[in-house]
Amino acid sequence: MLIVSANMGQGHNATGRALEDAIRQRWPDATVRWVNALERLGPGFEGLFQRIYVANVESVPWLYEFFYAAIWRIPWFAAASRWFTAAWCGRRLAKPIAEFAPDLVLSTYPMGTAGLAWLRRKGKLPAPIGAWVSDFAPHPFWVYGAADLTMVMHDVAVAPALRSSPSAHVGVSAPPVRAVFRPGDQTAARHELGLPPAAFVPLVSCGSLGFGEIETTVRELLAADPSVAPIAICGRNDAAAARLRALGEPRLHVVGWTDQPERYTLAADVVVTNAGGATSLEALACGRPVLMHRPIAAHGKANARLMADAGLALVSTKDGELAETVRGLLAEPERLKEMAEAVARHCETATPLVEALESLVSAPLNPPTQRLRPEDALFVHVATPEVPQQVGAVLLFDPKADGTPVTHADAEHLLAATPGLRTRLLPDSRLWRARWQEDPGRTSADVLTSVRVGPEAPLEGALTREMDAFFSEPVSPEHPVRARLVTGIEGEQGALLIALHHAASDGIAVISALVGQARGKEPLVPVAAPRRRGWWRRPNVALGASDAPNATLGASHAPNATLGASGVPDAASGASGVPNATSGESHASNAALGASDAADATLGESHAPNAALGASGAADAALGASHAPNATLGASGAPNAALGASHAPNATLGRNGSHPGRSAVRAALASLAAPVRAALARVASPVWHRLERPSGPSSRSGTAEPARAKPSQRNQAAELARGVWTLARAGTAPRVRWDKRIDSPRRHFARAHLSAPEVRKAARRVRVPTTNLVLALVAEALHRELGGTAPERLRVLIPMSVRDTGTFRQLGNHTGAASVDLPTGAMSLSERVRATDRMLSDQVGHGAPRAGNAVVRVLGILPPALHRRAAKLVYRGTWFSVIASVLPGARSPVVLNGALVRTVYPVLSLAPGVPVAVGIMTWADRFTVCITVPAGQEARGDRLAAAVVEAFGRV
Repeated sequence: MLIVSANMGQGHNATGRALEDAIRQRWPDATVRWVNALERLGPGFEGLFQRIYVANVESVPWLYEFFYAAIWRIPWFAAASRWFTAAWCGRRLAKPIAEFAPDLVLSTYPMGTAGLAWLRRKGKLPAPIGAWVSDFAPHPFWVYGAADLTMVMHDVAVAPALRSSPSAHVGVSAPPVRAVFRPGDQTAARHELGLPPAAFVPLVSCGSLGFGEIETTVRELLAADPSVAPIAICGRNDAAAARLRALGEPRLHVVGWTDQPERYTLAADVVVTNAGGATSLEALACGRPVLMHRPIAAHGKANARLMADAGLALVSTKDGELAETVRGLLAEPERLKEMAEAVARHCETATPLVEALESLVSAPLNPPTQRLRPEDALFVHVATPEVPQQVGAVLLFDPKADGTPVTHADAEHLLAATPGLRTRLLPDSRLWRARWQEDPGRTSADVLTSVRVGPEAPLEGALTREMDAFFSEPVSPEHPVRARLVTGIEGEQGALLIALHHAASDGIAVISALVGQARGKEPLVPVAAPRRRGWWRRPNVALGASDAPNATLGASHAPNATLGASGVPDAASGASGVPNATSGESHASNAALGASDAADATLGESHAPNAALGASGAADAALGASHAPNATLGASGAPNAALGASHAPNATLGRNGSHPGRSAVRAALASLAAPVRAALARVASPVWHRLERPSGPSSRSGTAEPARAKPSQRNQAAELARGVWTLARAGTAPRVRWDKRIDSPRRHFARAHLSAPEVRKAARRVRVPTTNLVLALVAEALHRELGGTAPERLRVLIPMSVRDTGTFRQLGNHTGAASVDLPTGAMSLSERVRATDRMLSDQVGHGAPRAGNAVVRVLGILPPALHRRAAKLVYRGTWFSVIASVLPGARSPVVLNGALVRTVYPVLSLAPGVPVAVGIMTWADRFTVCITVPAGQEARGDRLAAAVVEAFGRV
């Protein structure tokens, strides 16, 4: 074991000694070595840092305060300071760590922790890293996500620790002090030290350096009441000790440096200090409350605030306040008793040192983070308390063959495949982008609740109530997945309600994962790892993702986790051009959802230009069918694989000439334009994620065929250009005169369903794709709702998948969108169907979904603050009035452990200023419709759902 500490006072070393004691208690034969982080920085630096620290505290506390405040308030300054400190200290610690090759590394000093974190990020420290924050208040120099466990001193310190580094695993430690600091017999201790047994004894200790106005503090205590008999421990401040002895006060007991401070702590009623470091921790371990008097600058004041918030200390900052506090405690002894009880509760509930050390050795390393893709960050930026961005699904189950309903265990099994189950979303800041992080300990049981609505509750009423209640409670970035199993519905039916943060996934990936799990496909989510002991279970703690420690979140590393389609050669490469993918029903098996080669497993219609709603080419329509040898594309072990970065040779656009007089200018321009070109290239061409480009069916050597790739790239670039032009000329949405207010996250969900065979029959009769027919029914329902105020056209945002075999099962929202003006003016239903078909063909068929995806990617190049503003500008009611999505589902039966999934309803989120969202899904023998409206507008949602059914009856 290696302990990294520093001789900056004795607090850091005291914590280290406590950890060494715990190590020897658990592993008696362990070899323990110490490293002084300041000494390793180079000759003279240790003394220099000590002098600077003393001078800051005693002479220029304002400068110390300024620096301390700056690392909290100025993000770039904090980041630059942390980076410099970590790199400097990390390089200096590399040699002793490499020579010793420890099994466990512990740090009690912030610069030491910074250096260890740097070594971990550079791949030079595979051993677990534990950091103990010996101050009550952590600050950004204390906390690093690369440490595997960061232990703070109280629950109230968790929030500032996570603010310093959101990716850190934070636990609450028992006071890291030597075992001699424990509750004991106060009367015996006073008798041993010759102190009056009935006096009120405050212990004045200002740490090993004796900071502060010790004499003033002692005088104030003596003046508080004749029953006060202070003890003053002056540490190495011999001058202060001499001045106090010169007072000649018989009630005062003066102590210089002592190796047995626990004796005096046990004898005291309270401990008076000004720093909040090791002295306060020793007091808490002995069960003594703390009086923080005139706390020193920066970390001393921060410690005082947090200890007061925790109920463990009282703070006095002005002359006379300490004496007044003592008189108050003498007058109200119950108050002192309450503080002592709070101290005892904290020590009882905090994690013992031995248990924390055991978990560091046995639990997985703290996973690294992955930056959010721009498409996912969009939904983080646009979310508000009133308009949270969550999507979901509602699965209705028939009873099993024996008449029993679906069980909690069945639901847990199904949820195990949910995208984002084990990830947390770490917030962004003004400079740093939001990121995903794995939580290996989360299981589906952690996100699933159950409710029984009563024996034989009517289906429609019970389901409406449960949906409205469940989906009105937003998921959070820290809890991207929630689920509820509803049983007790008439006929022993059951319902599983699943909500996900919109940044975590899209509808196609969610349904595909659930269907694959129900049909026995191997889930992508690995078995949960044991939780680290002492790890703080945040109110919004996270959810996890992947198989590997350095996981590209959501990407599978298993060779047999084939993602693509069965039996279609072009599906392996994601190339378009399969004949059946562009007109009529798709008969290719790569349109199948789940593991099936049967023709009846195809998902809905794949009509031009709406093939499986936005999937580009046959490969994009492939939702989970396996057996393609090259279908593992996109499952990359590279950290950036989840971000969609394309490393194919043709991923960049344009050329850079080699004329010597222009090379420098072109190089500079190329570096500036590279992010934009890369973003566009990732949309315009398949993403290979550092794997070899798959070969065509005629190639047996494993090499690509450039002659076939070039036409596809040209076509995709042309499609992208047409889509951008379509978006550019669309303008703002036509004005709609209806209530757009969204005052709360509460929602109402209206449902309906149509006969799928009848929908397909009607579509063939009127010669339009089924998707276009269904959207025409939505347009008719909107016309009926708006009545005489209905505009001629109403702008609808239609999300469409842009997933391919390389991104099929990746975490995140892989969608583009097309803004379509549906005809809502006065006309016959047959005219509306033809007009809808024509408008969709004109607007969606020109590459709008991929163009929208490209625009979102390019916006993601902006700094986080600008990206947030741009996202809120483009995703709101100014540009569209309704959200509508038609999702492919399973046509063949889906059975979960004997319970048939009878129906699935897709749940969409609203957007700011957009009060209606319509989700439609093909499932088995029906088209299901789920309309989202704000609470208070229930009648509108119910009317729209009924109008869709009525309009189809007329068709």
